[in-house]
Amino acid sequence: MKELPKRIIFGVLFAVVVAAGALFQPLYHLLMVFAIFWTLHEFYTMSMGEKAFWAERILAILSAEALYLLMVLFRAGIIWDLSLLALAFIPIIVLAVFPIWRKDHSQHGKLAFIFAGLGYVGYPLAAVIPLLVDSWNPFKAWTLLALLVTVWGSDVGAYFIGTAFGQKPGSIKIAPAISPKKSLWGLFGAVLFGIGLAVGAHYLGVFDWPVYHCIAIGAIASLGGLLGDLVESMWKRYFGVKDSGNLIPGHGGLYDRLDSIIVALPISAIYLLIFGLIR
Repeated sequence: MKELPKRIIFGVLFAVVVAAGALFQPLYHLLMVFAIFWTLHEFYTMSMGEKAFWAERILAILSAEALYLLMVLFRAGIIWDLSLLALAFIPIIVLAVFPIWRKDHSQHGKLAFIFAGLGYVGYPLAAVIPLLVDSWNPFKAWTLLALLVTVWGSDVGAYFIGTAFGQKPGSIKIAPAISPKKSLWGLFGAVLFGIGLAVGAHYLGVFDWPVYHCIAIGAIASLGGLLGDLVESMWKRYFGVKDSGNLIPGHGGLYDRLDSIIVALPISAIYLLIFGLIR
């Protein structure tokens, strides 16, 4: 209980920073650049230690940041040719060949974590978030905020309903080897809250899509959020750590706070693109 006030205070501050960033474009871009850098830093510190393979880490972070920049420029209409996104992968080519000239090759198996970090953390943030916020359409900032509220709110539903009903003997667990407390009741709570929040955003005029699409987005975002949480739990259990870092007092690292959206937003964006609900 001693941690609860700290968790509440810094949780509220984190929410305020996210809201301010989504609604004020320059701050939003600065926050995204920092989020990509720091979540990758946390992943690489968990997987390889504080300073190992620092040059390869820099190249990987440059690749993710370049992809984000190019996606923002594309969404803003400054660049029109999608093939220019290939420029973001130049650091990856350098990363692939750079280790050839290292003297010690005994630890090079760990370089797989460099690419894992990009696939699980860096590229999803860099490629997908710009699809949901258009620099020329401030209203879309509210769309992103509502999606974030849907994902994080579904986590609240999973906690309360999962705690109330999912911890009883005989309750079915989703992934007991990774997260023993997560149950089907928690999944039900997440989807229920996610749909409720998405439909609420529709009637508030934020999600200007037919209500059946909002129901689908609520379910997809909540499921994606749960999967993102499980993916990070899988990595933390493998690396033997409790938190990804200590950036946010009472909450752990930034990856701990963004794990759900790293999966939820990409699959939500895919759904919205398939049905032509965002462009």
